[in-house]
Amino acid sequence: MSAAAAPLVPGSLRALLRAHRTCRRCGRGYPIAPACVAAALDPIPDSACRRCAQRCAGGRCPSLGCRRGRLRIGTTRCVLGYHCGAARALVLAAKDRGSAPAATLLARLLVGWVADTPAVRDYDVLVPVPFHPATVRGRRWHPLTAIYLEALPYLRGRVPCDDLAPPFLAQTRPITAQRGRAEAARWRAVHGVFALGFRTRMLRGAHVLLLDDVMTSGATVSECARVLLDDGGAATVDACVFVRQPWRGRAGGVI
Repeated sequence: MSAAAAPLVPGSLRALLRAHRTCRRCGRGYPIAPACVAAALDPIPDSACRRCAQRCAGGRCPSLGCRRGRLRIGTTRCVLGYHCGAARALVLAAKDRGSAPAATLLARLLVGWVADTPAVRDYDVLVPVPFHPATVRGRRWHPLTAIYLEALPYLRGRVPCDDLAPPFLAQTRPITAQRGRAEAARWRAVHGVFALGFRTRMLRGAHVLLLDDVMTSGATVSECARVLLDDGGAATVDACVFVRQPWRGRAGGVI
């Protein structure tokens, strides 16, 4: 995908992608290593919370899910880093504006991240967070699912993947818009929203990597993890997200 064909890709990333055409690390193949565009990103520091990737304050994680022990995932891995700057613009271009070039770039970055992360090979299956059909109305496609399906042919052989036929997870009802809501309200909104897509023994004892686009409170991935662990019998569930919403410390926990 050329930068000229992708006007909704942030300018700082377009400049790096132009230089990336001759990258010796990635060559001219499909994957793009996030490290190759790191200059446009805000990476997760080593001092961040290992469970939810949030920046710690005074040595403690400010996330409600961590503070109250609600988060059911073990570790959060971030493809791009924090949800700001060029990474935020890219994700929003795919999610809110339906930019196919932005979705394709995110898929290529996901494949590049998987190729460069040896720990991913320890997982038994990569499972995307599902969606409810009602949430697609008025949009060209469901952004995360479109990104996942775009990347799927290149992910196979690197990590076992949910082929979505049928999916391991299903969303049983739509979730109301979450932006601007307090953390506690986000947790209440997703309770009981997800279920197993079908009954199977394939998840028993499995180490699952759960894929989502943005982690804000962690409520969505945690509820999905609860289903995989309690109903599916998975041994562990970790999260892989493109970006982590940084904590702003606003009153009432609104992030």
